[in-house]
Amino acid sequence: MRSQFLTILCVFSFLSCGWGLIESGIALADPERVANTVQTSRQPASAPAADRADPKAFYEDRGANADNPTPENPSVVRQLSLSQLVYSLITLVGVVLMFRLRKVGFYIYVAGVVLGIALPLYFVGLAGFNTSFGAFFSVLFAVMYGFCLREMK
Repeated sequence: MRSQFLTILCVFSFLSCGWGLIESGIALADPERVANTVQTSRQPASAPAADRADPKAFYEDRGANADNPTPENPSVVRQLSLSQLVYSLITLVGVVLMFRLRKVGFYIYVAGVVLGIALPLYFVGLAGFNTSFGAFFSVLFAVMYGFCLREMK
């Protein structure tokens, strides 16, 4: 019998994996368009009208950074999207197995999390650290799944 805690963890992981698959699929389908996405910032309502009307003042710097993690290079977008797709698929397989109370799913999930952190760093170096940050939450989930190992076979 699956505990309520394990069920909730699995549901959240299903949602996360599904979102990751959708995101990576869109980015793989058209990496040029994703690379050209411009980050905008909010301007306070008290800002002068001239500054708000000027598009150059409205847009942020397009370089990949913590505020704008999307790289400008389509090949980098493709590589990061591919690594997210691999990460999402492997962790999804692990979650499905854990949902069925199979202990091997935990090890598959942990392997997917390690790949989710390592692949972006491998493909683009430290710039991939910003995009692999979501995988760090999966580390927390792996710890919580570890508490449920006793109920899996």
